[in-house]
Amino acid sequence: MQAEALFNSIEARSRRMATPCGEGSMVWRIWGEGAPLVLIHGGAGAWSHWIRTIPAFEGSRMVIAPDLPGLGDSASPPKPYTPESIAEIAANGLRQVLPPGAQFDMAGFSFGGMISGLMARLLRTQARSLTLMGPSGLGGQFGNIKPPVKLPLSGTPEQLAAAHRHNLAAIMLHDPAKIDDAAMHMQATNAPRTRILSPEHALSEKLLNALREIPARVCSIWGEFDISAPHLQHRRETIASVHPEAEFHIVPGAGHWVQYEAAEETNAILRKFIA
Repeated sequence: MQAEALFNSIEARSRRMATPCGEGSMVWRIWGEGAPLVLIHGGAGAWSHWIRTIPAFEGSRMVIAPDLPGLGDSASPPKPYTPESIAEIAANGLRQVLPPGAQFDMAGFSFGGMISGLMARLLRTQARSLTLMGPSGLGGQFGNIKPPVKLPLSGTPEQLAAAHRHNLAAIMLHDPAKIDDAAMHMQATNAPRTRILSPEHALSEKLLNALREIPARVCSIWGEFDISAPHLQHRRETIASVHPEAEFHIVPGAGHWVQYEAAEETNAILRKFIA
């Protein structure tokens, strides 16, 4: 109940907007005032992937966190969908959410890293900076990760909790002690609402190709034990091949969901980069 109250209290501070998405709406939540900071969550997630980022920036920034099409509270994208079509829906929505022509900083996590790059390519000079946290779409390989388990269609609360805990440990968080009530609540709320497939695009070069055309400043942040380990040097070289001045940060002790597992360190890097 404490975790649910935390999520509810942060969400209650937001303003909610809706933009077209398929046969329904894409949902956006907005906190604070100031220069816009747009946060794009990962696969099987929602705005709450940024539960430890939003409070750190809402006092000085207009923080904008959507639920991507087919995830969270947003409607599904029209079929057949692709990362490019999802990014187009999100970019068109962001144009409506922002003041006309406003510049913004953007951060994307995992699948949302790929989508944020595709959005930045569409929005061109409006995107002032792009921070990628454990992004997919750079080609290469992943490390040896435990396969996730499918959620049982029916099961006891204990069985469902065990599946969520396994998947958080397999993909998201390195330290089992960091799988706390808030992480479990997030996973239990978001994962069952997943209506799009993102892993099939994870090792594509869709983000890399987008980065070739993005004028924004670029930064990437990785947990030391991200699912890309031990291929982080390849990721560094890949990004540098198209953005030689890009910042590249590895946060010790953290896994894939770096902005949750190492929130203080990750927020400090992001704050300095977008200053």
